[in-house]
Amino acid sequence: MNRHKSKTVLITGATGDIGREVALRFARKGWNIVCHYCTSQKKAMELRKLVENIGVRCHLIKADFLSERQIRNFICKIKKFPIESIINNAGTYVVKKHFSKLAVSDIEGVFMVNAFAPMLFTSDVFLRMKRKRFGRIVSISSIAAKYGGSSYSMPYGCSKLALEGMTRTLAREGAEYNILVNTIRLGVIDTKFHKKFPKDMKKRVAMIPLKKIGTPKDVVDVVYYLGSEENTFVTNEIITISGGE
Repeated sequence: MNRHKSKTVLITGATGDIGREVALRFARKGWNIVCHYCTSQKKAMELRKLVENIGVRCHLIKADFLSERQIRNFICKIKKFPIESIINNAGTYVVKKHFSKLAVSDIEGVFMVNAFAPMLFTSDVFLRMKRKRFGRIVSISSIAAKYGGSSYSMPYGCSKLALEGMTRTLAREGAEYNILVNTIRLGVIDTKFHKKFPKDMKKRVAMIPLKKIGTPKDVVDVVYYLGSEENTFVTNEIITISGGE
């Protein structure tokens, strides 16, 4: 574990089901953790206790990515940490409306969290990674970026496609500096995220070739590999974890 003691990973949306497991995986491998959260202070405190009990440092930073001011403040706060890896995990629907009923504010809110915020702070950290000649960036996207989402989640799918565009740009720019940048497209994973936007899960699972939903562990293994020094040759890729969809 000590061989990674000097490395630090930034994980956004760290109090969610996937973010939490990613944080614990990196901690067990000896990485110091910078955990972003938005509203769940109790969960953030619990996660910090778990991480620190493993024997590494854990720093909590609260920020609402719906706010440009808070995004800018977040960028200032993370400047003091020597971040070698970023896991862009924070994401939201914000609203669930038919595309014909959307207002500009509805679309803007989804893009602020899912695309604008990670573009801004990832770009800032990227410049520091260039000076170190080392960096790993993993962005969590969705198969909605591939299929366009449903008629009630068009902004979500479009915002994730924008996030994937960031991967393309930074991967090309970062290759000569040993900065590897990848996207993971998730299908239906067993998390509380789906419970916020209920759907007929029996019908949804029937659409999956493997006829089951994924688990956070299915995601964490891939995230850690791509986001750590174990990955030495994979960059500019979109890796799908969706049971065959």
